[in-house]
Amino acid sequence: MITEMLHSLLVGCPRWGRRLGLAREHVAISARYRRVGRAWAPHLTACRTAILEAAQMCARRRCVVIVGAGSCLDVPVAELAQQFEMVVLADVVTSLPARRFARRFPGRVRLVTWDATGALERLVAAKCGTPAEIAACFEEAEPGALPGGAPDLVVSANCLSQLGLVVDTLAPGCTDDERWRGVAAAARRHLAWLDGQPGVRLLLADVARLEVPPAGAEGLREDCLEGLGLREPDRRWRWDIAPIPEYSARVHRVHEVGAWLAGPDAGFCAR
Repeated sequence: MITEMLHSLLVGCPRWGRRLGLAREHVAISARYRRVGRAWAPHLTACRTAILEAAQMCARRRCVVIVGAGSCLDVPVAELAQQFEMVVLADVVTSLPARRFARRFPGRVRLVTWDATGALERLVAAKCGTPAEIAACFEEAEPGALPGGAPDLVVSANCLSQLGLVVDTLAPGCTDDERWRGVAAAARRHLAWLDGQPGVRLLLADVARLEVPPAGAEGLREDCLEGLGLREPDRRWRWDIAPIPEYSARVHRVHEVGAWLAGPDAGFCAR
């Protein structure tokens, strides 16, 4: 607990990000990785592979922007720094591993504190406390220009899974339907923004969350992207995010993850 508190103080995060619990969540993810990192390895490899495959699609390799870079566990930063003139690691939280990459590749890896929704600071300042207010704020938000200029590759690295945390923090007593309204508004805004970016785009996101008993039969399943209009992902895999007893003594917590790859003339929505 003391280690996690110190870690939280060391990471870079604006005050509004801390109010939303984003620094705390970042530290919790890092701590869980230290406990069950071996179980995460196939997922992290799949993410890195998808990013490098997206890089191969780029006609030029001037700039790549990783939105939601976090601790860079799922981002092949070193490989990208060898392929692109500039690697921009963008997130609300600036992690210690990201800082180490910036020192390792000076002038080639750039760290940017950036909110990909364009709404988070306003949500805190306006004291939005109902799902309707939260949804309206996300719907009206504009993230603004990408850091680093027009990119050749934009990666949304598991950002959508963090949106529920924002709603839970601001409106803790809301119903499941009310919560989904806020989460869906944020997700649609992010997807519309990502769809409008130039160059190659890659979306990495949770498709579903599952509780799996030790015998392996699928138990409770929660769809994460229902109603958002996304086409089928180009690739799927399972992430053993919390094996027994990390989440529960009875079930494994497993996420089904998708990768959507879109070239300059393609998109993410079903046609």
